[in-house]
Amino acid sequence: MTRSLPVAPSPLRYAGVLACLVVILAASVAEPGDGVPPTLFGVETSVYLHAIAYAGLTGAIGYARLAADRRGLLVAGSLAVCYGVFIELLQGTLSYRSLSTLDVLVNASGTVVGASLWWAVAPLFGAERAVDAQTTPL
Repeated sequence: MTRSLPVAPSPLRYAGVLACLVVILAASVAEPGDGVPPTLFGVETSVYLHAIAYAGLTGAIGYARLAADRRGLLVAGSLAVCYGVFIELLQGTLSYRSLSTLDVLVNASGTVVGASLWWAVAPLFGAERAVDAQTTPL
């Protein structure tokens, strides 16, 4: 018998995705202040924030769709990466922000982390990890 955690209703799950999108947008277009330390362990703080934000967005999309198969993870990751590219293009139009290819790469790395974490915990929420018929287990 497999146990699973209760799953939020679909509208609430998609509201979580929308909340992630809004928070990322707001943080991305806000004028940067001096409140955040510039580095943490020698790495710019923004790198951590980008990775965490896009990992969370990817996990939220996976949870909203309750999909943990390859296609579902690819859709979640692709949507998050596309949103990250959109945000960077938007930042390029703002005088106090800049477009950064490194940020796009960090966002993409965050989506990989988010997809991996969602894949790991998805069965707890009743989402199945489908296996291709052509894939042979090791």
